[in-house]
Amino acid sequence: MEPSQLTLVSGPRAHTRALGQELAHFALGEQAGRTVLWCDGDHGFNPYDFAELNLERGRAADWGAERLLVKRCMTPFQWDTVLTRHLDEKLMAQDTSLVLAAPYEDLFSTDELQDWEREDYIDYSLAHLKDLARRFKVPVVIAVDMARWCAVNPLMAWKAFEAAHARFGIERAADGWRAFEVSGGDFAGGATARQRTLAEYAPPVPLPAVRVATVPVPRGRSQFGAVAVEREA
Repeated sequence: MEPSQLTLVSGPRAHTRALGQELAHFALGEQAGRTVLWCDGDHGFNPYDFAELNLERGRAADWGAERLLVKRCMTPFQWDTVLTRHLDEKLMAQDTSLVLAAPYEDLFSTDELQDWEREDYIDYSLAHLKDLARRFKVPVVIAVDMARWCAVNPLMAWKAFEAAHARFGIERAADGWRAFEVSGGDFAGGATARQRTLAEYAPPVPLPAVRVATVPVPRGRSQFGAVAVEREA
């Protein structure tokens, strides 16, 4: 993840949760002494999974725990407050290597919000997160399930897609994770992939069947012989 940039990572919720643990673990190990700030929108951070990941990597179960700061939220108002106020305060107080907001879209998609409120929250928080990344020179990652978000609220999904400096889809691979850049279509690491677009995240919408009235035409001869023809009205 590039410093000073807002990065969107999309995948099924189970995948983005697991990848969040991996990203946090990597950031804590790569930049010793710096913190990771995890804004948790659905209680997705599991300390037992993180401890197990530590053990798999040959570290003590509680390694990095004091530098991984998790803020959990349950309402849209709490989520907005954490993203636009508390995060500033933490970044000013802590030397930070990564900010993760996951899942970004869930609490902004609840029925508690009117459409205009949802749009205001998302517009402001995206602009604010981009500004934080720039000012503090820290990568800010928002994790979303773009397929589900597009089906529920495509306008808001598009706002996040456009706001991000980089956009990645993720897939499980035999040796861990495979990421492909949505805008360019190249897999991170050099593997080739076809081009991906935002439209591919959304399931196809079946078109309604339309009945067309027809007017029978008397049987007659044509160059193909005697045929019965129907003509659209």
